[in-house]
Amino acid sequence: MVDFFQSLTLIEMTAYALQALLIMIAFAIVIHKNNGTIVILIASFSLVTASLYVINNAPDVAIAEVAIGSAIIPLIYVISISRQREFIVLDKAMDDFIIHDNTFTGVGYILLKRFSDFYHLELNITNDPMYYKDTVSRDQVLTEQTNVDLIITKDPQKEDGYVLKGKASNILMSKLEEMVKDYDNIRLIKFKDRDLGE
Repeated sequence: MVDFFQSLTLIEMTAYALQALLIMIAFAIVIHKNNGTIVILIASFSLVTASLYVINNAPDVAIAEVAIGSAIIPLIYVISISRQREFIVLDKAMDDFIIHDNTFTGVGYILLKRFSDFYHLELNITNDPMYYKDTVSRDQVLTEQTNVDLIITKDPQKEDGYVLKGKASNILMSKLEEMVKDYDNIRLIKFKDRDLGE
């Protein structure tokens, strides 16, 4: 083993170190929770990858990696994250779950406010009467075709229960699912993405 390390050149040792660094950055991207830090880690991953391309005599590929992986892709992520400014909720329950004593003090409002504050989002709650009689499948179509993030309905299985419905593809739903575990009378249903042409 000692002979192996002694026979390595400086360039080979640098390449192995960069490969180890790539593995650590990839692991950090997977486990990290903060979106801003993840974008920085993705850009760093591309820079390290570009360095490996240069070491392996592929400078043209390295230039493309720096331009796309370290500049354009992080910019797209930053724009996408910054556009998610509000969390839109459709309240079909229409009881004191959100509004209690004519103020936003219901249990549901407190839960959703904590959730939206965690992600620095503006909580936007609506209760448009045209959606009151929608079925579960229509709720799924509603979340897919509009910008509604979450639908609140009464739980048919529990008298004082509520169901929160949202898209499984929305990464915010994982945090909401974690927060809902603290409440016995609230459950979360995540819709799987599907082909709307069915």
